[in-house]
Amino acid sequence: MESIIYDQLIKYLIDHHLIPNEQHGFLPGKSIQSNLLTCLSVWTREVDRGNSVDVIFLDFSKAFDKVPKRRLLYKLQCLGIRGNLIKWIESFISERTFSVKVGDSFSRPVKMQSGVPQGSTLGPLLFLAYTADLKNILTSPFAMYADDVKLYNTSTNNSLLIQDLAAILKWSHDWLLPLNIKKCNVLYIGKHNPKFTYSIGGVQLEKKDYCQDLGVIISSDLSWSQHIIRVVKKANSVLYLLSKAFCKPSYSTFVKLYKSFVRPILEFANAVWTPILQRDLLLLESVQRRATRVPFGRTRPQYSERLSLMNLTSLSQRRLRGDLIVTFQALTNQLSPIRHLFTLNTDQRTRGHRFKLLREVFRTTIRQFFISNRVFHHWNSLRDEIVSSRSVISFKIRYDTLDVAST
Repeated sequence: MESIIYDQLIKYLIDHHLIPNEQHGFLPGKSIQSNLLTCLSVWTREVDRGNSVDVIFLDFSKAFDKVPKRRLLYKLQCLGIRGNLIKWIESFISERTFSVKVGDSFSRPVKMQSGVPQGSTLGPLLFLAYTADLKNILTSPFAMYADDVKLYNTSTNNSLLIQDLAAILKWSHDWLLPLNIKKCNVLYIGKHNPKFTYSIGGVQLEKKDYCQDLGVIISSDLSWSQHIIRVVKKANSVLYLLSKAFCKPSYSTFVKLYKSFVRPILEFANAVWTPILQRDLLLLESVQRRATRVPFGRTRPQYSERLSLMNLTSLSQRRLRGDLIVTFQALTNQLSPIRHLFTLNTDQRTRGHRFKLLREVFRTTIRQFFISNRVFHHWNSLRDEIVSSRSVISFKIRYDTLDVAST
């Protein structure tokens, strides 16, 4: 029953545009990547124009657990949800208990006084509905992923950010979703950022040189060195454990382990970031170099031969392939939230396929390496048979066969 209610409710909320476009959490076609790419498109463009950007990261204290039930039902009714459906939702969120497990023992069940049911299908969607009206009080651009909220604006518009912080503080008091102000912070982007001081409720926000945003480290210079260092360290730690746990594994066994536990760490949200410096590119590749040595022991062939034996490609090749897949999904509206990041060349005199991108004029390296620019030459040079694929699966197969065959 819950899944049926979920399907109808999400369709209603989306069809009537009741969830803001800025919300990327738990919604079809949206993701961490769409959230970050949308923001970085603005930030890199502003820096390319010579502007600086202030980004404020907000932290709501245990937001999913704090949603008050009466206020949630009130907001749902304001969104047009009434009758038997609102009665069912009231029963769904009210008749809930929880227990605490210590060892093999459980405490007696206690009734939940607030919060949306976690671990449920419907709970996150109810939270999105509860926070949907945040859009109405904000004047600055913002992005959300469930309860993760960030506001941003150019430094010259810091007065708007100040107004927005006051509005959010009032909203959090009115709707009983308290901010954890000590965990809210500000990131100053741009070389000549004046670094204005922001505060919430008289508490000054911590200033950061880099912040972890949805699992990706974003630095004030919008380079990716800090993020790459972190993921390489994490991947190497996992690789070390695997090499100790499996003594002299076969090629096939270790490739499966590597693909399952190590490579995903190196490729998380990698349409968002890419190594700009050669040292960062080599650092990333060093993990796979090390991984492909494990099954061979002391006597081992060259890296290129190891890749061939294990049916692997370099990480840089995989990043390019991933970028092209995201571009294909965006241009075919399978990732509609980031479709606006790519501009098609409408000049009919161009040779090749009909989905060629328009060249953007940029001044800075960080804008050059944003996805829409770094895929420009590769995407425009793809064969028409690849670009005209009707599905992502078809695109992948054709790219892996036709494009490789042509190189």
